[in-house]
Amino acid sequence: MNFSSKKLTINALSAVLQVVFTACLYFFLYKYLLEELGVEQLGIWSLILSFSSIANLANLGLTSGLVKFVAEYLLEADKTKLGKLIFTSILSMSILFGSISLIILFFAEFLLKYAIDIKFLKIALEILPFSLASLCINAIGGVFTSVLEGCQKNYIRNFIYIISGILMFGGTIILTPEYHLKGVAISQLLQSVFIFLTALVFTIKINPNNRLKYWKWSSQSFRELFNYGYKFQLVSISQLLYEPATKFLLTKYGGLSLVGHYEMATKAVNQFRALLTNANQVVVPVIAEKAKSGDSSFLQDFYVKMNRILLLLTLPLSTILIIATPFISLIWLGTFNDDFIFSMLVLAVMTLINIMCGPAYYSSLGEGRLNVLVIVHVGMAIANIIFGLLLGELMGGYGIILAWGIALSLGSCIVIFTYNKLLKINIFDIFKKEEFKLFIVSLVIILLNILSFQLISLDRNIIKLTLGISSLLLYVPIVLKNENIKQIILLIKNK
Repeated sequence: MNFSSKKLTINALSAVLQVVFTACLYFFLYKYLLEELGVEQLGIWSLILSFSSIANLANLGLTSGLVKFVAEYLLEADKTKLGKLIFTSILSMSILFGSISLIILFFAEFLLKYAIDIKFLKIALEILPFSLASLCINAIGGVFTSVLEGCQKNYIRNFIYIISGILMFGGTIILTPEYHLKGVAISQLLQSVFIFLTALVFTIKINPNNRLKYWKWSSQSFRELFNYGYKFQLVSISQLLYEPATKFLLTKYGGLSLVGHYEMATKAVNQFRALLTNANQVVVPVIAEKAKSGDSSFLQDFYVKMNRILLLLTLPLSTILIIATPFISLIWLGTFNDDFIFSMLVLAVMTLINIMCGPAYYSSLGEGRLNVLVIVHVGMAIANIIFGLLLGELMGGYGIILAWGIALSLGSCIVIFTYNKLLKINIFDIFKKEEFKLFIVSLVIILLNILSFQLISLDRNIIKLTLGISSLLLYVPIVLKNENIKQIILLIKNK
């Protein structure tokens, strides 16, 4: 497989399309659930999703290695290794996820009664089996979507996700009036089954070496996956502990209502984040190929270009998102909700830093450099809990949100610094005068907007709306006058 900028572009554009579509879907889905079920039941759903996601500890990092090894196997003469890799991954994931899910189901009531009000315990336990079943099916389906990524067929995976989102949304609208929160859980399960079946069909179809007759257990494939994945498993464990720990602490210090509003803010910011990181993620198989061939000059130039392009996209969009947060609250929730606005502002600012960590993070994955990622993620998980307990006592639920934001931004900065040091590149080699000017302008606009909004009295909504619109009208022309932005626009016009 050779590097193809056209293929990379198609994959990146399809990733952007999938994220934008999913964001729109979540907007209407959560607005519907908020009106139909209420914010407390939305909080239960959020808590159960994070609770059942602990089953992902069974992953052992296997799917993270699949993308890398599929890309490498396609360069080798022995094509039978692909079928062995697929079957070994499926069997391993099935046994591991099935076992862990049964254990979670067995201890669920004992654990949940410490985090949730007794009157909501019954409904939480009722939807947990559906959530765990969805997770197990998604884990096995993740083998097939990872194979598609490794073959640089991300666009197929992205369109599968788009269609599955439509099915989930339709199922929720049909089932929720009768089955309530259980209807949402059933719809999610149907979505998982669809992804599993369609990804399986396309995996077999795109390459004759992926057919069922070549599926055999391979101890060698398992060892390769495990040797790569056991380090990444520590990353996965740490990542999976973020959400349950944060939401458990939020439930304790802020209540289910804050958890529900935090869930909505998280969905909004995560879709924005995915808009940029998913497009960046398609470079993992490319990096894996180039790292194996020893093309270090390509890796360095590619890394610098990724950072510059990502900053020019991320900084203006993040600034606009932060300015627009009150409007999003007004449109989505029908009011300027303090819980939602605070959650989204903290997450948006910290996610801006995290997004800029993307080139270093995915380059490390593609090159198999996992040691620093393990250290950073374990450190973030520990810091999140420690800061959460400290700030939770001082600031309540808001302290938990702030703790997660601090842990996320610190970890992201460490990943950027260590990868830059590895390539012997400093920040001034990557970013030039125009990028720094754009950063300073964005920072000033954000600070002035947030401070002004906080100083205005709560009942003066017209003034707040005027302030936000004025900020946007002031910021957009400044962005368009930036020399690098002007060059990108000129390139687009000339195409």
